[in-house]
Amino acid sequence: MTTRKQASRSRGKAKQAATYNTSLTAVIAQNLANMATVLASSGSVLLCLLIVKRF
Repeated sequence: MTTRKQASRSRGKAKQAATYNTSLTAVIAQNLANMATVLASSGSVLLCLLIVKRF
């Protein structure tokens, strides 16, 4: 009986680790997308300000 309980516990830990890795990857991808959006928008604002300053 103890081997059955240990086997089910190890399966649960494996599922938790897989879920953790998947959610970590999703969070990293979301952060990269947010950084790219902020970089693009702030860069375009700065370019527009530089263009307006010339005229």
